[in-house]
Amino acid sequence: MLTFKNINQRLLHAIDSIINSYAVVFFSNNRFFGILLLLASFVDPIAGGCGLLGLVSANIFAFVLGLNSDFIRKGYHGYDAMLVSIGIAHFYQFNITLLIVIICVGIFSILIASLIHGVLHKYHLPSLSFPFLISIWLVFSAIPSMHTIQINNELLYELNEIQKSGGFSNIKWLQFIENTQQEYLHLPKISIVYLKSLSSLFFQSNVLSGLLIAIGLIIYSRIAFTLSILGYTTAYFFYPLLGGDISDFYEKFIGLNFIFQAIAIGGIYLVPSLWSYLTTIVLTPLLILVLFGFNKILYMIGLAPYSLPFTVITILFLYVLNHRTKIKGIHKVLNQTYQPEQNLYGFLNSNHRLRQFNYFPIHLPIWGEWMVSQGHDGKITHLAEWSKAFDFIVLDDELKSYQLPGIVTEDFYCYNKPVLACADGYIVAVQDNIDDNDPNEVNTLQNWGNTIVIYHLDGLYSQVSHLKKGSIKYAVGDFVKRGEIIALCGSSGRSPEPHLHFQLQSVPTIGARTLDFPLAYYLLRDNNKLELKTFDKPVEGQFVSSIDVNPLMRSAYDLIPGKKICWTINQNSSTTYENWEVFTDSLNHSYIFCHESKEIAYFYNDGNMILFTSYIGNKSGLLYHFYLANYKVVLGFYKGLTIEEKYPMATISLKLVSVLQDFIAPFYQFVKTSFILNYDEIDDINLTNKIRISSSAEIKIAGIKQKAFNYNIFLEDNKISKFEIRSKKGKIEAICE
Repeated sequence: MLTFKNINQRLLHAIDSIINSYAVVFFSNNRFFGILLLLASFVDPIAGGCGLLGLVSANIFAFVLGLNSDFIRKGYHGYDAMLVSIGIAHFYQFNITLLIVIICVGIFSILIASLIHGVLHKYHLPSLSFPFLISIWLVFSAIPSMHTIQINNELLYELNEIQKSGGFSNIKWLQFIENTQQEYLHLPKISIVYLKSLSSLFFQSNVLSGLLIAIGLIIYSRIAFTLSILGYTTAYFFYPLLGGDISDFYEKFIGLNFIFQAIAIGGIYLVPSLWSYLTTIVLTPLLILVLFGFNKILYMIGLAPYSLPFTVITILFLYVLNHRTKIKGIHKVLNQTYQPEQNLYGFLNSNHRLRQFNYFPIHLPIWGEWMVSQGHDGKITHLAEWSKAFDFIVLDDELKSYQLPGIVTEDFYCYNKPVLACADGYIVAVQDNIDDNDPNEVNTLQNWGNTIVIYHLDGLYSQVSHLKKGSIKYAVGDFVKRGEIIALCGSSGRSPEPHLHFQLQSVPTIGARTLDFPLAYYLLRDNNKLELKTFDKPVEGQFVSSIDVNPLMRSAYDLIPGKKICWTINQNSSTTYENWEVFTDSLNHSYIFCHESKEIAYFYNDGNMILFTSYIGNKSGLLYHFYLANYKVVLGFYKGLTIEEKYPMATISLKLVSVLQDFIAPFYQFVKTSFILNYDEIDDINLTNKIRISSSAEIKIAGIKQKAFNYNIFLEDNKISKFEIRSKKGKIEAICE
């Protein structure tokens, strides 16, 4: 049943889908940029209106088909139809037949975009302009057969344009804008051509439209703006050098190729850096060469290349990067935000967090502390195809692996200790009938000894070997959960003393070639100091242990969807109240929402650790400080453990400084952020079971401290009972009701 609330919500979603469709053209999700692009398209009112009609037609068709509503709202389905419709309105006179064609374009663009995206997605490649190009080429090839549609004579014969009744015609309006610009804007030619090149996005060649787009670019991303300048100026130098005419940039609508390629490669698909900027420069002459070639070929069939050169070069380059065996200098963006600054800061400040979301979490298959007796590329047995493996043993305080006399397997500390499943999966191979060796004896005929292989996902299997005979608790086909005991450590196979062999591999065969793959989380002890390692690989001689999750911390941070948290906030003798609720979005991302301030804090919790990933809202409220204070929390209590990390630049609230930093961020960062968390106190003797942890957030500019906050988080009764904030402005105390 439709209610006023439902109608209002659908109307807001429809408006979002329109605005976002314009922003998406520049890989953006910035609403204000989308509004400026919408306005820029209406500098030519008829073409702008037709573009809006095509966009709405595509979104309606996508909605009727039942395509992802969130994708429709984000503008992913409407922008191709919008651009094609503007192009049609630019070249042909508007009438009822053209109106029908535009509506058909909206439908066709959805069909062809779905097909192209489905094909290229298999190769982890974007579709870019291919749907737009196929749609506009098809329509331009079909329209000559439609005798009721005429070429826009106003475009071809401006001086002979027929006066429309009721005021200016469309072409007079555009001429008026152009004359006004020439009268009041005294810009050098290189700037005029740049702005006109931007306006060619909407099949225009005027400075006003380009200026609106340029302003939007600066607001959306300083890095994207500088890249657009870099791509354009490089082409401005090379294009005439290779025999081209600079006026082609806006008269033939090709200038955007250089701008789009610079933004896509320099800041969207590659992490912005000196290398990505140099790559943009190097690829520009190649782009010009490809443009000349496509222009010659397509001219023979009466078509123009438009954005084809940029699309082809970008996709070819990304395809090659997908097949690299070594990563040096140039880094692909793994956690795509479609915002160059966030892509860069996410990579610089929390590189391992990118791994968090791009590596399947594999954990240590052990309880307690063990030592790596042989790591990757070991000198004994971890060689050649089997080099990426780990051997673990248990040592005492005197660094011995056995108790005296050490002549039987039972004397060794790791013998009979539990072996755990390193991740959820299905048992696919089991060997459990090989006798354990006496110390200093080996069984080379049955090299791997008793073994279990677990399937985790396609192309990823784990293997544990040298297990105790008869200790395997599961059979082939059984499903096991991470952390479950699957066997006991033994000394079967090529094992001169009890130890555990652990490796990752791509096939289910026992003893297959090993994979170089990181372990999700583990604690490293060095000189009695614990250090958290995240998606890393221990080396020979290191003492490692899995995270032992504390029940109170697990329940306190168990922020499941629907959970509500009510706070009483005391500050400067005044009391306020806030109500938080946990939700998940359409992509299954969890977040805390404050009903009073409308703040949002996204987080990720895998049962071992809670990570806050992004924040939206006023950077002074309670939820903002909660986000800062709990940026990274291991859910096990280890007194003396310190966790250190850097916040992304998007977290800081120094707006002007952030803007200045953005312009030079790919080359130098003068703003430094830091997060430090300490595990202070635990009282698990009394029934109350209390825990206190503390953290701090700090921002430095050119080495000078600008902002600092200190936090105390109190856990009690299976919840975060109290949260304290200290800064120069005083103390804030929040009590959880």
